[in-house]
Amino acid sequence: MKSSPRRAHTVARDLLSLTRAGEADRLATALVSTASSTRHGPALDDVVGRLVDTFSLAAKDRRRSLRIREPFTLRLRDPAGMAVQPDRLDPAVRAIARAIAASVRDDRDACADQIGEACENGDLTQRIRVLAHCLVWTSDLLSTDTTAYPPVLSCLKGSMPGRPQ
Repeated sequence: MKSSPRRAHTVARDLLSLTRAGEADRLATALVSTASSTRHGPALDDVVGRLVDTFSLAAKDRRRSLRIREPFTLRLRDPAGMAVQPDRLDPAVRAIARAIAASVRDDRDACADQIGEACENGDLTQRIRVLAHCLVWTSDLLSTDTTAYPPVLSCLKGSMPGRPQ
């Protein structure tokens, strides 16, 4: 059964709703289900793509309303609030940050390549980490003051290999 774009949109919307509502138990179950490879649900890259699109549209709206002309930037923070350079992130999480930046720049090919890199070759833990970052980052952007710019994204534990957590 081939996943439909509508189904991926619905799953992404439901995951985002659970995240924003703080429904931890239901969200955990949904994360595992979505990140697991199944024939019946939408592919992880389709769901992640929908979340990246949601983030991108919100960021573009914010840039437009604030009349920001300079290139799009993201500020990444670790769980302690310290700045993180993208090259220090787990490769899959780094790919999602790059996908978001490419999407905001309307570079659909680079965005799709980065989403593919993040979703295709990881184990279940890594796939959940990718999905969790997309959800947290999108939820944070949608929940912050609409005059806050550039977006400050919190990196979750385990997203920076070799750094004590």
